[in-house]
Amino acid sequence: MGMTPRDDTREAPGAGRAETPPGVAEARGGEPHTTRVVVWDAPSAVERGACFHVRLGVACSARCRAAGWAVEVRDHEGERRAAARLSGEPWRGTDALYHARVALAAPRVEGLHTWKAVALTDGLPVAHTDAAACFGVRVAPAPDCLLTVVAEDAVGGNPVAGARVAAHPWRAVTDERGVARLRVPAGAYRLFVSGKGYETFRFDGEAQADATVRAGLVREVELSDADIWS
Repeated sequence: MGMTPRDDTREAPGAGRAETPPGVAEARGGEPHTTRVVVWDAPSAVERGACFHVRLGVACSARCRAAGWAVEVRDHEGERRAAARLSGEPWRGTDALYHARVALAAPRVEGLHTWKAVALTDGLPVAHTDAAACFGVRVAPAPDCLLTVVAEDAVGGNPVAGARVAAHPWRAVTDERGVARLRVPAGAYRLFVSGKGYETFRFDGEAQADATVRAGLVREVELSDADIWS
Protein backbone atom coordinates (compact mmCIF):
# COMPACT_ATOMS: atom_id res chain seq x y z
CA MET A 1 0.00 0.00 0.00
CA GLY A 2 1.08 3.59 -0.36
CA MET A 3 2.71 5.84 2.04
CA THR A 4 1.19 5.82 5.51
CA PRO A 5 -0.33 9.24 6.25
CA ARG A 6 2.02 11.15 8.54
CA ASP A 7 -0.01 12.09 11.60
CA ASP A 8 0.92 15.26 13.47
CA THR A 9 4.08 15.91 11.45
CA ARG A 10 3.04 18.34 8.76
CA GLU A 11 2.34 22.01 9.15
CA ALA A 12 -1.21 23.19 8.44
CA PRO A 13 -2.43 26.69 7.47
CA GLY A 14 -2.69 28.96 10.51
CA ALA A 15 -5.40 31.25 11.83
CA GLY A 16 -5.85 34.04 14.40
CA ARG A 17 -5.82 33.85 18.19
CA ALA A 18 -8.79 32.11 19.82
CA GLU A 19 -9.88 33.91 22.99
CA THR A 20 -13.64 33.39 23.00
CA PRO A 21 -15.95 30.38 23.34
CA PRO A 22 -17.85 29.09 20.29
CA GLY A 23 -19.97 31.73 18.59
CA VAL A 24 -19.47 34.44 21.21
CA ALA A 25 -17.60 36.96 19.03
CA GLU A 26 -20.05 39.50 17.62
CA ALA A 27 -20.79 39.56 13.92
CA ARG A 28 -20.00 42.98 12.51
CA GLY A 29 -23.03 44.62 10.99
CA GLY A 30 -25.04 41.46 11.58
CA GLU A 31 -23.08 39.58 8.92
CA PRO A 32 -22.16 35.95 9.57
CA HIS A 33 -18.59 35.05 10.35
CA THR A 34 -16.62 33.54 7.50
CA THR A 35 -15.74 29.88 8.03
CA ARG A 36 -12.77 28.14 6.43
CA VAL A 37 -12.15 24.41 6.01
CA VAL A 38 -8.81 22.79 5.11
CA VAL A 39 -7.80 19.16 4.57
CA TRP A 40 -4.32 17.68 4.87
CA ASP A 41 -2.46 14.41 5.48
CA ALA A 42 -4.46 12.58 2.81
CA PRO A 43 -2.51 9.64 1.30
CA SER A 44 -1.32 9.87 -2.30
CA ALA A 45 -3.21 6.67 -3.12
CA VAL A 46 -5.13 3.94 -1.33
CA GLU A 47 -6.22 0.40 -2.16
CA ARG A 48 -9.82 -0.47 -2.93
CA GLY A 49 -11.85 -0.65 0.28
CA ALA A 50 -8.83 0.06 2.50
CA CYS A 51 -8.96 2.25 5.59
CA PHE A 52 -7.15 5.59 5.50
CA HIS A 53 -7.11 8.86 7.45
CA VAL A 54 -7.26 12.56 6.69
CA ARG A 55 -7.11 15.55 8.99
CA LEU A 56 -9.72 18.30 8.77
CA GLY A 57 -9.27 21.82 10.09
CA VAL A 58 -11.80 24.61 10.63
CA ALA A 59 -11.14 28.27 11.43
CA CYS A 60 -13.42 31.28 11.92
CA SER A 61 -12.57 34.75 10.60
CA ALA A 62 -13.59 36.25 13.96
CA ARG A 63 -11.44 33.78 15.89
CA CYS A 64 -14.35 31.93 17.45
CA ARG A 65 -13.32 28.90 19.45
CA ALA A 66 -14.48 26.08 17.18
CA ALA A 67 -13.82 23.27 19.67
CA GLY A 68 -16.59 20.70 19.45
CA TRP A 69 -18.00 21.86 16.12
CA ALA A 70 -19.29 19.05 13.94
CA VAL A 71 -17.61 18.15 10.65
CA GLU A 72 -18.33 15.43 8.16
CA VAL A 73 -16.90 13.92 4.99
CA ARG A 74 -19.10 13.27 1.95
CA ASP A 75 -18.08 11.13 -1.00
CA HIS A 76 -18.32 11.77 -4.75
CA GLU A 77 -22.01 10.81 -4.67
CA GLY A 78 -22.82 13.13 -1.77
CA GLU A 79 -23.15 10.32 0.76
CA ARG A 80 -21.81 10.88 4.25
CA ARG A 81 -18.75 8.72 4.90
CA ALA A 82 -17.75 9.91 8.37
CA ALA A 83 -18.52 12.50 11.04
CA ALA A 84 -16.40 13.91 13.87
CA ARG A 85 -16.07 16.72 16.43
CA LEU A 86 -13.24 19.23 16.33
CA SER A 87 -10.47 19.15 18.93
CA GLY A 88 -10.53 21.09 22.17
CA GLU A 89 -7.26 22.87 21.32
CA PRO A 90 -6.00 24.42 18.06
CA TRP A 91 -3.48 22.67 15.84
CA ARG A 92 -0.03 23.34 17.18
CA GLY A 93 1.65 26.38 15.68
CA THR A 94 -1.72 28.02 15.02
CA ASP A 95 -4.07 30.03 17.21
CA ALA A 96 -7.52 29.11 15.94
CA LEU A 97 -7.37 26.16 13.56
CA TYR A 98 -9.37 23.40 15.27
CA HIS A 99 -8.96 19.95 13.80
CA ALA A 100 -10.03 16.31 13.75
CA ARG A 101 -8.42 13.14 12.40
CA VAL A 102 -11.05 11.20 10.50
CA ALA A 103 -10.98 7.51 9.53
CA LEU A 104 -12.42 6.66 6.12
CA ALA A 105 -12.86 3.64 3.85
CA ALA A 106 -11.82 3.96 0.21
CA PRO A 107 -14.28 3.25 -2.60
CA ARG A 108 -14.03 -0.10 -4.39
CA VAL A 109 -13.88 1.51 -7.82
CA GLU A 110 -10.42 2.46 -9.05
CA GLY A 111 -9.73 6.01 -10.17
CA LEU A 112 -9.66 9.53 -8.75
CA HIS A 113 -12.71 10.49 -6.70
CA THR A 114 -13.46 13.97 -5.37
CA TRP A 115 -14.70 14.00 -1.78
CA LYS A 116 -15.70 16.94 0.38
CA ALA A 117 -15.08 17.95 4.00
CA VAL A 118 -17.91 20.06 5.42
CA ALA A 119 -18.19 22.19 8.56
CA LEU A 120 -21.70 21.99 10.05
CA THR A 121 -22.42 25.50 11.33
CA ASP A 122 -26.21 25.43 11.77
CA GLY A 123 -27.41 26.19 15.28
CA LEU A 124 -24.35 28.13 16.48
CA PRO A 125 -25.03 31.18 18.73
CA VAL A 126 -23.64 33.46 16.01
CA ALA A 127 -24.26 32.76 12.33
CA HIS A 128 -21.34 31.39 10.32
CA THR A 129 -21.07 30.88 6.60
CA ASP A 130 -21.27 27.40 5.15
CA ALA A 131 -17.82 26.04 4.36
CA ALA A 132 -16.36 23.00 2.64
CA ALA A 133 -13.10 21.83 1.07
CA CYS A 134 -12.68 19.22 -1.64
CA PHE A 135 -9.89 16.64 -1.68
CA GLY A 136 -8.98 13.76 -3.96
CA VAL A 137 -9.18 10.07 -3.10
CA ARG A 138 -7.16 8.08 -5.63
CA VAL A 139 -8.00 4.39 -5.58
CA ALA A 140 -5.29 2.22 -7.10
CA PRO A 141 -4.91 -1.53 -7.75
CA ALA A 142 -3.74 -3.64 -4.86
CA PRO A 143 0.08 -3.64 -4.78
CA ASP A 144 1.87 -6.95 -5.18
CA CYS A 145 5.55 -6.17 -4.64
CA LEU A 146 7.57 -4.34 -2.01
CA LEU A 147 9.99 -1.86 -3.53
CA THR A 148 12.79 -0.73 -1.22
CA VAL A 149 14.53 2.44 -2.38
CA VAL A 150 17.94 3.42 -1.00
CA ALA A 151 18.86 7.04 -1.78
CA GLU A 152 22.54 7.87 -1.44
CA ASP A 153 25.00 10.48 -2.61
CA ALA A 154 26.48 9.25 -5.90
CA VAL A 155 29.98 10.38 -4.90
CA GLY A 156 30.30 9.93 -1.17
CA GLY A 157 27.74 7.16 -0.74
CA ASN A 158 26.17 8.95 2.24
CA PRO A 159 22.42 8.35 2.76
CA VAL A 160 20.10 11.12 1.60
CA ALA A 161 17.32 11.62 4.12
CA GLY A 162 14.09 13.40 3.25
CA ALA A 163 14.27 12.54 -0.46
CA ARG A 164 10.90 12.25 -2.20
CA VAL A 165 10.22 8.91 -3.86
CA ALA A 166 7.41 8.39 -6.38
CA ALA A 167 6.21 5.47 -8.50
CA HIS A 168 2.87 6.90 -9.59
CA PRO A 169 0.54 6.98 -7.76
CA TRP A 170 2.49 5.72 -4.74
CA ARG A 171 4.77 8.09 -2.84
CA ALA A 172 7.08 8.02 0.15
CA VAL A 173 9.96 9.92 1.80
CA THR A 174 13.33 8.45 2.76
CA ASP A 175 14.20 8.12 6.44
CA GLU A 176 17.46 9.07 8.15
CA ARG A 177 19.10 6.01 6.57
CA GLY A 178 18.02 7.14 3.11
CA VAL A 179 15.52 4.28 2.86
CA ALA A 180 11.91 4.40 1.66
CA ARG A 181 9.50 1.55 0.96
CA LEU A 182 6.66 1.42 -1.53
CA ARG A 183 4.27 -1.37 -2.41
CA VAL A 184 3.59 -1.35 -6.15
CA PRO A 185 1.46 -3.50 -8.49
CA ALA A 186 3.21 -6.13 -10.59
CA GLY A 187 4.32 -4.87 -13.97
CA ALA A 188 6.23 -1.94 -15.41
CA TYR A 189 6.82 1.11 -13.25
CA ARG A 190 8.78 4.35 -13.44
CA LEU A 191 10.53 5.53 -10.29
CA PHE A 192 11.60 9.07 -9.46
CA VAL A 193 13.78 10.07 -6.50
CA SER A 194 14.48 13.74 -5.77
CA GLY A 195 16.44 15.24 -2.90
CA LYS A 196 17.21 18.85 -2.07
CA GLY A 197 20.31 19.95 -3.92
CA TYR A 198 20.32 16.85 -6.13
CA GLU A 199 19.27 16.13 -9.68
CA THR A 200 16.18 13.92 -10.02
CA PHE A 201 16.98 10.22 -10.34
CA ARG A 202 14.82 8.19 -12.76
CA PHE A 203 14.57 4.42 -13.04
CA ASP A 204 12.32 2.28 -15.25
CA GLY A 205 11.72 -1.17 -13.86
CA GLU A 206 9.54 -4.26 -13.99
CA ALA A 207 8.04 -5.38 -10.68
CA GLN A 208 7.76 -9.16 -10.47
CA ALA A 209 8.86 -9.70 -6.88
CA ASP A 210 10.14 -7.70 -3.92
CA ALA A 211 13.21 -5.72 -4.99
CA THR A 212 15.68 -3.05 -3.90
CA VAL A 213 16.67 -0.06 -6.04
CA ARG A 214 19.75 1.97 -5.15
CA ALA A 215 19.33 5.57 -6.28
CA GLY A 216 22.69 7.31 -6.64
CA LEU A 217 21.83 11.02 -6.49
CA VAL A 218 24.07 13.46 -8.33
CA ARG A 219 24.45 16.92 -6.85
CA GLU A 220 23.16 19.85 -8.89
CA VAL A 221 25.92 22.02 -10.33
CA GLU A 222 25.48 25.77 -10.19
CA LEU A 223 26.54 27.54 -13.37
CA SER A 224 29.15 30.24 -13.03
CA ASP A 225 29.00 33.55 -14.91
CA ALA A 226 31.64 32.16 -17.26
CA ASP A 227 29.45 29.13 -18.03
CA ILE A 228 26.42 31.32 -18.69
CA TRP A 229 28.18 33.80 -21.00
CA SER A 230 30.53 31.40 -22.77
